[in-house]
Amino acid sequence: MKYLPILVAMAGIVACNNDHKKPEQQSDADSVLYSDIIRPVTDSIQHFPDQDALYYRRALLLFNTNPGFAQADFEKAASLKPANPDYWAGAGEAALLENHYDKAERYFSKALANAPTYTYLQYKLATAMLENKHTAQADSLANVLAGTAEGRAKAFYLKARMAEDRRDTTAAVEHLKTAIAAAGPHAEYEAVMELADLLRARKTPEAVRYYTEAWHQDSLNAAPLYDAGQVQEELGDTNAAMNTYRKCIVADPGFAPAYMALGNIHSSRSQWKEAYNFYNLAAKAAPTDAQAYYQRARCQEQLGNKKEAIDDYAKAASFRKDFKEAKEAMQRLSR
Repeated sequence: MKYLPILVAMAGIVACNNDHKKPEQQSDADSVLYSDIIRPVTDSIQHFPDQDALYYRRALLLFNTNPGFAQADFEKAASLKPANPDYWAGAGEAALLENHYDKAERYFSKALANAPTYTYLQYKLATAMLENKHTAQADSLANVLAGTAEGRAKAFYLKARMAEDRRDTTAAVEHLKTAIAAAGPHAEYEAVMELADLLRARKTPEAVRYYTEAWHQDSLNAAPLYDAGQVQEELGDTNAAMNTYRKCIVADPGFAPAYMALGNIHSSRSQWKEAYNFYNLAAKAAPTDAQAYYQRARCQEQLGNKKEAIDDYAKAASFRKDFKEAKEAMQRLSR
């Protein structure tokens, strides 16, 4: 039977309580069991307490919101039909969320015993082993995964994590590159961002490539592009950074950090009118951002607009009570 990855997006709950109670007498567990969505399944379980599929269905329904309860239902389903790897895998997923790493490792082992060639289960078992500090066993299983076409990317994600745990950044970078290359267009967003962050920390221009790749995975999310622009600034390529920040704004017109970054560049060049325009857009995109008002006030001051500068310094101080610089500037201009 094929394991269902849908587990990670579903919801779960505890095993059945066969005693009906009045609402005011219900425990927290009962209030979940008898919620509008779950009640029909709970009622069915009361009538058919030996139906494994009913426990599995209930666990899936509330997995995201009640993983502890879901774990109990997955366990019950597995006890009724031990040969079904879906049930053990579900229990393992829930146990991971609940930080029950011993149980997660045991349940994924049982799932894998019933589906020995399923690489996703091998990956989850290795993950549980890592969480359980069984690093040598996890590495051994990662080596097995690395020899399969479908498991190679996940194997090197695991190896990268192990390298980071032992603070071997060089190995982590190489493992992440291998994993991302193996996954191709299906590389995990978090892994691409992690690699970009590691490369940025090492002041490596290649970080821009991976931030951009992460943005291509989620083109409505301007954050990776912004990080790419930050790297370009850190490396002294200000013009490239400005172009990247403009792309951020196209991707997300409400992304205030990109406006702030462009304002800061113009401000550093004493281009106060241009800087004001971007700080003004930042304040509109993030109307409670004290820094946006403070920087806009600086521009107003430099442009000779004393009253407007005082007003903006006051706004900055109102949104950040400990904003010493804004308060001092406001007092200085008010004399």
